[in-house]
Amino acid sequence: MDKLVGKEMPLEKQRDILVDRCALKLPLLHQSLVATYGEEKGVKIYEELFEENFKKRTKQFEGKDIGDIMMAEIDMFPAMGWKIWIEKQEENGEPVWYEHLEKCPHLDATRKYKLPDPCSIVCDMDCTMGEKYNVARWERVKHIPSGDSECCFKITRFK
Repeated sequence: MDKLVGKEMPLEKQRDILVDRCALKLPLLHQSLVATYGEEKGVKIYEELFEENFKKRTKQFEGKDIGDIMMAEIDMFPAMGWKIWIEKQEENGEPVWYEHLEKCPHLDATRKYKLPDPCSIVCDMDCTMGEKYNVARWERVKHIPSGDSECCFKITRFK
């Protein structure tokens, strides 16, 4: 019996493949649902699934201030391929966070595989759900697909 073994792959290459695969999960799910059920029903099912997942993901942050959530993001997101930094300011006596995303693994992966930009099905959905579930308010102030050098969101506490 012949033993067949794949070639050794450097860890950095393995990481890149894993980041791509994770970054494509939502875009491919959206695409599959629309292809299977048609535009209207596929989008509706995607939004319901996204919302259910959002509720589970944010359970860990229940009762925490958005500032604490932002700090967790800058610690965790780079492992998933993001280049992110946070700028905290005060406006009208209230704290405001600017989330700067210089590298987005979802955008990189969808462009690499010639899929539509993922903004409406990832970031826009996070913003919508964040407001719906009183996590915070997000306002996009910069957008890579619109020609900016980064995506940037102004984030304020939900009132």
